[in-house]
Amino acid sequence: MFPIFSPTKILDSLILMQILVEGPLHGYGLSNCIEEKFGWKPSQTAIYNSLKSMENENLVTSQERIEKGRVQKIYSITKEGRESFEETHRLMRKQMMKNFSQFFSFVQMLGEFSTREESEAFQKKIQTILESLKDISRLTLLLLREAPEETQEIVKRTLTSLKEIASKHNVQLNLEEKMND
Repeated sequence: MFPIFSPTKILDSLILMQILVEGPLHGYGLSNCIEEKFGWKPSQTAIYNSLKSMENENLVTSQERIEKGRVQKIYSITKEGRESFEETHRLMRKQMMKNFSQFFSFVQMLGEFSTREESEAFQKKIQTILESLKDISRLTLLLLREAPEETQEIVKRTLTSLKEIASKHNVQLNLEEKMND
């Protein structure tokens, strides 16, 4: 089975990226940047847990400042943090390229089209499905925390329904074998 990066690793990467792009920030500022750029607002607890863990690993350092009469901890990235971010980013890109490569190889196996119009129409359908899959994946990951059993059941039923459609149309694909590659 292909490796999936943990939500913690992804959040750590997003935090390090924001510090690299925006400069030193406090936890609330990091949360706002991530929400603004990615449409997802991690909880303050998740942000501060990540920052504490990364500080323990010497990926970030903190310095207390007084802002608007309050003590704020401002986080900066270390050399080790920059290297960690670059390595994680490289591994994520590599995995994404592998997954896309496998997907497009599969699409090519589906057969050739007799006309350019058929090919373009099929590509548009794929694009629409990929956009939906992106939304489904994002929503599934968010719901796994709030309603794990319900979410897993929906995913299981969806896969069962797709297998039934494949069987109805004589589409042969050993999913277990493909997923273990």
